[in-house]
Amino acid sequence: MSGTAGKILVESILRLLRRNADKHLARMLRRVHAADIAAAFVQLSPTDAIRLFRIIPDIELQGQTLSEADPESQRNILGALRDDELLEIVKSLSADDAADIIALLPDERSAALLENWKGDDANEVDTLLAYDEDTAGGIMSPHVFALSGPTTCREAIETLQASHEDIEMAFYLYVVNEHGQLIGICNLRQLVVSDPGRSLESIMISEVVSVRTGTDQGEVARLVAKYNFLALPVVDESNKLVGLVTVDDVIDVIQAKHTEDLLSMAGAGGIDLDEQLTPFDSARRRMPWLAASFIAGIGSMFVINSFESVLSQIAVLAAFIPITLGMGGNVGTQAATIVTRGLALGRVQTSQFMRVLGREVLVGLIAGATYGLLLGLFAAAVFRGGNAGEGWSAWQLAGTVSISVACSMTIAATLGGAVPLFFAKIGIDPAVATNPIVTTTTDLVGVTIYFVVGRAFFHL
Repeated sequence: MSGTAGKILVESILRLLRRNADKHLARMLRRVHAADIAAAFVQLSPTDAIRLFRIIPDIELQGQTLSEADPESQRNILGALRDDELLEIVKSLSADDAADIIALLPDERSAALLENWKGDDANEVDTLLAYDEDTAGGIMSPHVFALSGPTTCREAIETLQASHEDIEMAFYLYVVNEHGQLIGICNLRQLVVSDPGRSLESIMISEVVSVRTGTDQGEVARLVAKYNFLALPVVDESNKLVGLVTVDDVIDVIQAKHTEDLLSMAGAGGIDLDEQLTPFDSARRRMPWLAASFIAGIGSMFVINSFESVLSQIAVLAAFIPITLGMGGNVGTQAATIVTRGLALGRVQTSQFMRVLGREVLVGLIAGATYGLLLGLFAAAVFRGGNAGEGWSAWQLAGTVSISVACSMTIAATLGGAVPLFFAKIGIDPAVATNPIVTTTTDLVGVTIYFVVGRAFFHL
């Protein structure tokens, strides 16, 4: 639903809620996609969101909406539901979606819910809950269309027609041996165009890309994106087929990972967006990362103070401090972002350390020389009348700012390329640690270079 349509939906919901027109609202919700209802929750107060959820006219739509809702809305609604209500809702969901909902509950409540839920579906959910939520096992569906190798194409098509409602995604047919181990795969096109009497093992692709249950979900997303799969089979330690991860789950993973990386790189921490937190919690998350800038600022203060004699004689130097530090900080952040993103996508490897670093150094040198020359010419033009300071010519000022900017940007680009590669090599998430290190270090180094070069030119 577009932004305008979503706004109209929220306004309609609020208007009907105010009028207590529950029956009319229920009829309207029957025609609305679950994802659009879920998106409306964030625009409502917690009380109105709960009330809207209870008005949703059937259990299946309630389950789909709860599954699509953001974590904060999910927790709000779960807290308002009785156990018997919640049990009916999760029963309507697929096993992987039900497991995701139950995982949000306190241990005592989830245990009681599973105790009252009998049958194969409950066992499947219980099995999924045993896997870490950040792994392939934690996001997979246990419903897989798998048949044995000797099965003919005709038999496979008949089986698919008879059981298609219980299959998570029927774009692929997985072939297993008598022990349930994955031995091949064929897509539906291969199945329907092949001779009906041929066996699956004669048309299958035996080189199958699969993941283990313990594989990190970020790696799962990378493989799906790399090979353009619609689903990825999940196997256990013995290569037994236990489930599959579908592309819709992978999209959620990519979105969550991207959000987490952006927040981490900005020093905001965690995976929750700021509007989902109280101001106190938001400040508490950001403040530790701001400490690095605070400490570096104090360091820069001492550096500037140590060059007080230079500043007192050439006061105009102070005017160029912001642009010198700003250019270095910007090019450092650019390099860090590009390399960190390359590492996340698998396009940059730590084994390419020197090649990647050499490229960033060259980029910083070219950009630094260009902007250093432009800033030097600007300084010379502005202060050509001899008003740069006593005993200080416009060309000395131009030389100071040119060399400082060039050196600062080159060093900043070097740090921006080296720091994420180093952290990735030692097993630390570059998205979390890179930006605070790069920005504070480039500021401190930049101001030091600026005054060292300025003092050298002054003595000339």
